[in-house]
Parts: sequence; structure tokens; C-alpha cells
Amino acid sequence: MSPSKVSNIEFDKFYNIVNGEQRGSKEIHHGVNPSTGEELWDVPIASEQDFNDTVAAAKKAFPAWRDTPVEKRKELLMKFAELFQQHADEFTKLLCKESGKPQKVAAIEVGGVSGFIQYHCSLDIPSDKFDDDEKTVYTEYTALGVCGGIIPWNFPLILSVGKVAPALLTGNTMIVKPSPFTPYTGLKMVELAQQIFPPGVVSAVGGNNELGAMLTTHPDVAKISFTGSIATGKKVMEASAKTLKRVTLELGGNDASIILPDVDIKKVAPEVVMGAFQNSGQVCVATKRIYIHESIYQDFLQEMVNFVKTIKVGAPEEGDNLLGPVQNSMQYEKVKTYFADSKAKGYKFAVGEPDIQDSKGFFIKPTIIDNPPNDSKIISEEPFGPIVPTQPWSDLDEVIARANDTNTGLGGCVWGKDVEKAMSVARRMEAGSIFVNSWEKPTPQAIFGGHKESGIGGEWGKTGLLAFMNARVIHVYKN
Repeated sequence: MSPSKVSNIEFDKFYNIVNGEQRGSKEIHHGVNPSTGEELWDVPIASEQDFNDTVAAAKKAFPAWRDTPVEKRKELLMKFAELFQQHADEFTKLLCKESGKPQKVAAIEVGGVSGFIQYHCSLDIPSDKFDDDEKTVYTEYTALGVCGGIIPWNFPLILSVGKVAPALLTGNTMIVKPSPFTPYTGLKMVELAQQIFPPGVVSAVGGNNELGAMLTTHPDVAKISFTGSIATGKKVMEASAKTLKRVTLELGGNDASIILPDVDIKKVAPEVVMGAFQNSGQVCVATKRIYIHESIYQDFLQEMVNFVKTIKVGAPEEGDNLLGPVQNSMQYEKVKTYFADSKAKGYKFAVGEPDIQDSKGFFIKPTIIDNPPNDSKIISEEPFGPIVPTQPWSDLDEVIARANDTNTGLGGCVWGKDVEKAMSVARRMEAGSIFVNSWEKPTPQAIFGGHKESGIGGEWGKTGLLAFMNARVIHVYKN
């Protein structure tokens, strides 16, 4: 298929975006509607030539974009935010189809795109100046070049714009690689962006793992921003090391929530449930382990169970559901292993079914496992699905040690009426983002990244801009 200039946006045809142009491919694949198991629209698989052309166009566009005044870059980003918002309904419908998210949840993610851009446009590029009798030293930050964003399937829009906005603001060009499980909204967002940005400034190429590997090894790609699993993140870092690419890795988590004994049980228990089951548990920074003080354990668990029983699970078009399906069959099969293991070991299901009923979609009812042992699969691993364990605790030092006894460190929560005490517990948790009296709600106003094997570096917030820049220090000696 020959390239054609992007003009009108059709939300049922999808292309790679190379040098500002739509590009099809002889090879195609499909996303799957997780609510029905049916194939969705054709998506072109980018060839090696497509990919090389994309990098070449991004490299060519970089100097002029880097040298565009930052206020002009902000102006274009804000125009894009406005244009995107005009298509919010179409993006919401598309996101529901490819992800299975309930309409209200999808609408929140779509609305967040403009919010992310607007916040980043409020930031200034950092700089510093040191003066003494002999010299003036200017610390400035300059764009890296061509950046690659490898996007996961759980939040295909927010995690795309969370890379594109800071990259473009700081003067880089960006190539987006959407997940093959959820390619549609990411490709369409980048296609829409061609109406605002010069060719090559932001591009998109869809495909499989081979395409991600090409991004990590291409000598003209200066930076990889990857969100995904720990295992894949290690491969990205290893491959990127061959050309000393800058990398930001935001990887898996096994977040602990510590419930202090002074909480308002009826108020807090439903919130903790939301932290565990939002987006059907498919959140890297969701609550994965819940530690409840023994004096309130049974009452708190019962309130959690009561709330879980009110949660509606279903397809987006069925109406006011809180949860949708697991997004893809691979993850669905993985989550089922946690049910099978918990049943085989005789763990107590406080709510939920030990056996998952087959249906045409990948639906799983939210499930709580009551007090499994510390070495159980459900405690030690990240299910990335709607199943969560609870355990009682009595000694604060011991439960903090239990919360930290993991190779991950992405997020965590502490719940308690005594805020100072809760904050003192939060400061002892080994994770990048700790939430006091809230479930995990990362915000673009603060850097987001993990400790330990949950990642390297971070993005978002004023500090996160530096992930897309190199420091350059100019020492000026006085005559």
C-alpha cells in the first residue's frame, strides 16, 4: 500500500505512521475484543524497512524540533490536547473495544490524555547557575534525540502520552510502539497528532516483540522508555547497553497495603478493594497484598467481602459495570493459575469462586484469598488480575519487613487515622510511590518509578523531564 497524507481520521482503519504519512503493510494482525473473544480490525505489522524509515525520519526531524523554542513546542502540544479532546467519544469507544474497560473507566483514561499534556506544558526546562570570582558555570539540559516508547496493554493511551508529552516538550522526537494486544488507540492518537506536529516528530509503528528488539538495538535511537514486565525490562536494558542508550524502565510491582488498627473500617475497606481490583487488577501499581491489623482483621475482611459482592463485572456495552474482562487470553490463562494453586493448596476463598467458568470473554470475578502463607504463589508473585490475598498482622516492625520482603518496589499504601504515624510507616516502605489513606493513584505532577526490580529511573513530574535530557555544563571564565 502506498503512503498517503493524513487528513480525515477514520476510527475503523489503522496504519503505521511513518514520516507523517499513513503506511499499511502486507502483513497484518488483529487485536481481540476481550469481552467477546472476537477479532477486531486489521492492523499493519511494520516491516524492518518501515521501522528503519521511521527512525530515519525521526532523526531527520530532530534538529529542527530541538531548536524550536520551547514555548512554540508547548503551543503545539496544547493544540494537540485540544484536537484530541474533540475526538474523546471516538477514543473512548475504541478503548472499550480493545481493552474491555467499562465506559466510565475508559472515559477517565481518555480525559487524562489532555490533562497529562496540559500539566507538562506548565513546566519549565530545568537549569542552574553557579557564580564565583573566577567563573560562571551554567548547567543546562538538552534533548537526547530519537526516543522509543514501548507501551503495555493495560493503559494504552495514558502510558503513550506519558512518554510522548515529556519527550516532545524537551525537544526529542518520539517513536511509539503500541502493544499488539491493544494497538488501536495508540496508533490513532499518533495519526491524529500528524495534524499538529511536523513530519517525523512523533511516529508509530505496530508489530510484535521483534519490533521492540529493533528499537533497542538501532544505533540512531538514543533512549528507550519501556513500561512492562520485569523479565522483558531486563532484556530491554541488556540490548540497550550495546549502544549505551538511556533507558527508563517502569516494571512490575507487588504492592503492599498496610491497614493500621485505627481506621474507619466501613469507609476504608471499599477503598482498599478498589485499589486491588481497579482495571480488573491489571495495574502495575495496584494493591497486590493486604495486611490488616489482627484486632480488626475479621471485621475489615467482612466489609471488603460485602463490597466485592456489589461489584458488577461485564462488557462495556452492558452498562454501569465497575470491572471489565482480563484484557487478553495469555493473561487470562496466567491469572487462572493463581486460582488453581490456591484451590489445590486448600486456601480459604473469602469471596470469589475457586473455579473460573469458561465464557466467550475473559471474565473473572474479583476474589479474595483469606490468610494464605507467606511463601504462597498468591503472596510472592504478581497475578496482574482480580485476585488478592489478605493477612493479619500484630507487630508493626514485622509487617513492614513482610511488606518489603520482595524483589519489587513500585508502590504501596498505608491506611490510618493518625496521619503522622501512617507517614512514618510510609517512609519505611521500599517503593517509589507510597499512598497514605488512598489506593494507588499516580499523578503526572510527581515522578513515577520503581525501586529494586520494579524499574530504573522515572518519568512524569518536573524531575521526570530529566529522563529525556542530557546535562550540558558550560564553564565561562571571566577575563
